[in-house]
This record gives sequence, structure tokens and C-alpha cells, in this order.
Amino acid sequence: MFNKTLTRMAAKSTPPLCADTIMKVPLENSRFAGPNMNESRPIAMRILPARFAISLCDRFYFARRDRWQQLYRNASLRALPGVSMQLVPGDRVSDLIAFTGMYEAELTRRVSRLARKGGKMIDVGANLGYFSLLWAASHPANKCISFEAAPRNLDILRNNVEQNGLGTKIRIIPKAAAAQSGRLFFDLGPEDQRGWGGIASVRGERQIEVEAVRIDEEVANDEPVALLKVDVEGADAWALMGCDQLLRAKLVEEIWFEQNKPRMKTLGIQENAAQEYLESVGYCCTPHDNLDSAVVEWSAVRQ
Repeated sequence: MFNKTLTRMAAKSTPPLCADTIMKVPLENSRFAGPNMNESRPIAMRILPARFAISLCDRFYFARRDRWQQLYRNASLRALPGVSMQLVPGDRVSDLIAFTGMYEAELTRRVSRLARKGGKMIDVGANLGYFSLLWAASHPANKCISFEAAPRNLDILRNNVEQNGLGTKIRIIPKAAAAQSGRLFFDLGPEDQRGWGGIASVRGERQIEVEAVRIDEEVANDEPVALLKVDVEGADAWALMGCDQLLRAKLVEEIWFEQNKPRMKTLGIQENAAQEYLESVGYCCTPHDNLDSAVVEWSAVRQ
């Protein structure tokens, strides 16, 4: 669930960096400081606050990623240094995790806070597994059900789960979460990006067919869900509607989803479809971005 507009514009919105700027950042004030950070990362990535680190990556490191190929083979997470990931060079999500050890700093903090309390998370649009791993490894009792429809992501997702010994805690469902079960067109997205694919309205050059399922059909309605996180590039409302039984039973404590207006328009989904549906089943929605933005992050809790 990525504030994609912020990340894509990071290089334009952050002040220029130079060597003097980097050297003046106090280590004790850095969000990336700590003895457990991956020592193979560039020193600047270990001492800079998130927004400066992202800007420096955009301006310098990403174009030279070939020099740090080892980071993509086994990148430790800043929030949980004992957890590591296999990544894909050139993929935006992978690049950020490889060099900074995190992805979406604010969302990472929110997931970590909830995960430490223990419980179950449903991760719809798990991608390569960052948030699923973060949740499952944060508490001995945690479980995660991870939906991922993109076939090219599944081998790496499974490998990331297994290499961290979390195979009994994370259940991967290689299907799209939708309002109805069946077959759907799925846009793979750009060749070099693993997280920008999603359900498509028509068949095209980069579209394939994938199996779709309602979340209700895969998740038992006999225990609470601490967090339902949905990020499926515009089809979030459909995924939520497929969770109707769990939501009406008030078994889901908190929901995070994304309102991707451009993608929703191409799918024929009304902009406020998710919010209106959630309110109809007894949840109160709160935006976390400017409502005029093209992409708005939302949360919802039981009324």
C-alpha cells in the first residue's frame, strides 16, 4: 500500500544532497542507525533519515545498482534485521528495500506496532512478501494469509518465506482476491516492476488470465483478524467485497486499503466504492492523504 505519488516524486521534492550534507547527519538522530543494519549497504544508507536516503538512491545509487548485487540476493530488513529477502534489481520496491532496508516507512511503523501485539493478518497483494514477513516474524503467535496473483512474483515470495523459516506462519494463496470467484484478466504491469500489476478490464498484450477467489472462501470465519491490508492497484473495493462474511461478523479489527483513482476508473469502479461498502457493513473509514490526490491511503475500524 504505497504512496506511489510521493515515492515517484521523491527526487523532485527533496533538497539536493552533497557530501557535506551527508557527513553532517548525526548518527544518533538517524532512523537508519544501529549495529544490526546490513553492513554491505552504502554508509549513507545506514545513517540518513528515510526521505534523504530515498532521494540519494534516486539521484545516485539506483543507477549504479550493479555494484551492489549482493544486496538483492539477501537484503536484511531494518525493522527486523534477522529477516532477509531475495529481491529484483530495477524493481522500485526491491531497490528501496535493498538499499534502505525498508519500504514505506510510515506503513512499516504501523504494521510493526500492530504486529507486536500478536494476531492474524490478511495481506492482499503480498508482492515479494515484505509486509507478510514483517508481520509473521514480529510475534511468536502471528500468522499471515498472503494473496498474490502475479505468477512471476510467486517463486520469490515462496523463497522469502522459506528462507526465513516462516513456512508454518505464512500461507500463500496464488490467486487474485475479488468480489466473485472465477477467472479474471490480470495486467502484469511494466516488465521491470513487480508491484504495479493488477486486475484488468480487457485482454491486452501484457494481460493474462488468473484465478480469482473471494477472501471468505479461503479464510475461516472462526477467529479474529487483527489486520486486513489490501493493495491491489485499483481493485481494492472488489477484494473487500469478497470479504463480506468476515466483515459483517466484525471479525476484522482494522483495515488498510488504497484508493487508486486512475486504476479504478479503468476498471469501472466508483471512486468511493470501498468506503461506501465498508460503511454499509459497520466500519468507519479515515483518509491518510489529501482527498484530491490521485492515490489516497485509507484505514477503517469497526464502529
